[in-house]
Amino acid sequence: MISNQEIAIKYATDVQAGSIPSCKYVKLATLRFLNDLKNPLYFYNENEVDAVILFINTLYLTEEDKGKHFLLEPWQIFITAAIYGIYRKADKIRKTKYAYIEMARKQGKSQYATALSLYHMLTDADAQVVVSANSKEQAKNVDFKKCKQFATQLDIKQKHIRHYYNSLKFNDSELIVTASDASKLDGLNTSFGIIDELHEAPNSLMYNVIKSSMGSREMPLLLVITTAGFDTNSFCYQLRSYCTDILSGIADDPAQFAIIFTLDEDDDYTDKNLWVKANPNLNISVYSDFIESEVNKAVNFEAERNGVLVKNFNMWLKANSEEDWISEKYVVDAMKDINISEYDNEFCICGVDLSAVSDITAVSYMFRREKNFIFFNEYYIPEDSINTNINKDMYRNAAANGHIKITQGNVVDYQRILEDILKVNNNTPIQKVSYDKWNATSFAIDATQAGLLMLPYQQTSGSMNKPIKEFQKLMMQGQVIMKKNIITKWMFGNVILKQNYMGNYLIDKSSKGKKVDGIVASLNALGALLDTPQYTFSAY
Repeated sequence: MISNQEIAIKYATDVQAGSIPSCKYVKLATLRFLNDLKNPLYFYNENEVDAVILFINTLYLTEEDKGKHFLLEPWQIFITAAIYGIYRKADKIRKTKYAYIEMARKQGKSQYATALSLYHMLTDADAQVVVSANSKEQAKNVDFKKCKQFATQLDIKQKHIRHYYNSLKFNDSELIVTASDASKLDGLNTSFGIIDELHEAPNSLMYNVIKSSMGSREMPLLLVITTAGFDTNSFCYQLRSYCTDILSGIADDPAQFAIIFTLDEDDDYTDKNLWVKANPNLNISVYSDFIESEVNKAVNFEAERNGVLVKNFNMWLKANSEEDWISEKYVVDAMKDINISEYDNEFCICGVDLSAVSDITAVSYMFRREKNFIFFNEYYIPEDSINTNINKDMYRNAAANGHIKITQGNVVDYQRILEDILKVNNNTPIQKVSYDKWNATSFAIDATQAGLLMLPYQQTSGSMNKPIKEFQKLMMQGQVIMKKNIITKWMFGNVILKQNYMGNYLIDKSSKGKKVDGIVASLNALGALLDTPQYTFSAY
């Protein structure tokens, strides 16, 4: 009889071989699992995975007319094996503490998550399981209803599992179902947490409350299970972006598991052969006939299209109608694990975009090597701001990965920034520092006195149009290399272009939360080079 481990490995290898149509994020997730199995730092805990799967298989699906055992499909066994099977050899602790699972609707994800909540309530020592939804209706009539149905299957007379208004109790363990009011959840000691449909959450408060309450647990687990949404400014999309950065190798966080079932960027959503990419339970819990009817509506009625793409193909759509300046795939391809010391004594221009006194500041070092343009972006933010800034979750993740520098105090430390620029200048003489002169008078004076050639770069459409167009062209031709940084990748996604009556472009900086400082700093550096007569560019 084939083991659960063998099923998980076969699913992963079939994805890698292309015999199971899969998007890039599923390919990366399965590759990560296969690499973990070979990693000498980890071991596979077969008994734990088998225990979870055996428990789920004893349950009956709650949405079937006739009793039907909840038998996990290979993709679900893979997820279970990846989350519960990889343990650290050093301390015998499970590798995964956080899991992010995203897919189209009607894949049975709520049944899966609810079954796991019962498993943890019954098996964790002194368990406190928290199941969170974003509305009282979802919490009571969907999540808690399923919890009670599964609990009744296990203990029909409630002799051991006792039912209350919004909770279940088993000995000293409890399962709590709650709506999204985080203010009422002080004092939690969560062993296992679920957040259902995080894309609907108005902010990160619930996620952070549950996450912070797990600190005293040896092997806690916080599971987010969601479908895509329409708001790419939401916390859920920020968390998703962090997870895609981990899968792509831009960020490193072994404790975070992630898998996203969606279409790839260039996929045709009308192609039936690709539907399984976003619908791993196709023809099991959701049927091709249904998807086909939804696709026909989207094709024939433009107003239906966005809803179908989000709900049935798990594709996030921007809150505004603007197209991406540079597609994410080009940004990811440009991100490389490089070190600035590799470019000592090579041609360098520095671009700077100074912030307001308490926000993020960006410095970009641009090098040229043959036809390539290499950028090293550095970011700075005061320590007092990282906990209060609207983008605090992004900045905390970046700080954990060494992608942003935290300076002391509550204002930007311009002296620290200047000292870092001068350190680079000592190894690679900087030809010029191209900077946005807003708020930079004192900094420019100090830098000039330190021996740097400071040249202000106008932030007008007349000046920025050239580097905006040239940078886009270079990225699409594969001539840009950028140091891996989750802040840089995030900022690319924030870029919205404005066009004046002459057809010239400028980056829109009006949104407080959608920071673009690193991109502007890089454009300042490229713009200074474009203004140098000896360099010619095909776009002009």
